[in-house]
Amino acid sequence: MISIGLPAFKPPFLQEAIRSVLDQTHSDFELIIANSGTNEEIRSIVSEFSDTRIRYVEGEPLPIVENWNKVLSLATGDFFILFADDDLYDPTFLEEMIKLPNGFPHCAIFHCRVKEIDSDGNLIRVSPPCPLFETGLEFILNRVKGNRLQFAPDFMCRTIQLREAGGFMELPLAWGTDDLTWFTLALKGGIAYCPKPLVSWRKSGQQVSVTGDFVLRLDAVHLYREWIRRLLLRHRPVSAVESNLLKEIESVYKKGVNDQKNYLIRVHSQNSSSRGHLRFFLKNYRKYDLDKLWFAYTLVRKMITRA
Repeated sequence: MISIGLPAFKPPFLQEAIRSVLDQTHSDFELIIANSGTNEEIRSIVSEFSDTRIRYVEGEPLPIVENWNKVLSLATGDFFILFADDDLYDPTFLEEMIKLPNGFPHCAIFHCRVKEIDSDGNLIRVSPPCPLFETGLEFILNRVKGNRLQFAPDFMCRTIQLREAGGFMELPLAWGTDDLTWFTLALKGGIAYCPKPLVSWRKSGQQVSVTGDFVLRLDAVHLYREWIRRLLLRHRPVSAVESNLLKEIESVYKKGVNDQKNYLIRVHSQNSSSRGHLRFFLKNYRKYDLDKLWFAYTLVRKMITRA
């Protein structure tokens, strides 16, 4: 059986998301919906469904990653999927995903191609294809190089191995939590892939990448970088191929992290005063290894624009 965990925070698309799960051609699943904070609108939407495969729980408000791990703790299936309340599954998603463990019994994690849609459901883009199988290091390299468009609902894990890995890794606002969790599982036995685009990830403007606290997001990027750095220090290559992969990861991961930092700083600079922007830089540039020249350029340009 497949357990689908759905931590519900945002009501607008929840009914459509639930329906996309219940309409699956593969019927052996449970849908665990957690209403953190007991939102009345979420409770009302869920009450519209009488399907016995739905398990609904309420509780006190929890941080994002704690909520993810809560639905994982309730899972009874051999496989676990973390769904989102504004995304959609094609009807054959589970049918196609459940085929992968038979072909790749050594893998703990599986994923498929994904479609990005806007708030109205219009297609924005489709993720580029991946190899049918990658080692963990190949998967990490392609992600940090920017060759992967991936989210959380397009992955399926073996439940026991996700739990043995400690569940979802704690990062502020869950920024990068899914990436590092997938990396951890992929390093155990590689990752298998379905080339069909079966998940629609909605760019709704309500994700934490848009709405979350700037400093917390910057902390998350910093911790993400530290995880990669520790991987490079502790991983002992068993072949020349692995040695080359580690060297390539080392050569590109800093750029990817800096690109994330620069994006966050740009967003922050658009929403803060020049004086506040400068105070933050002077206080934190050593901690986050911020590029002083880039930051100064942004600040001066901002001052000129407002003059």
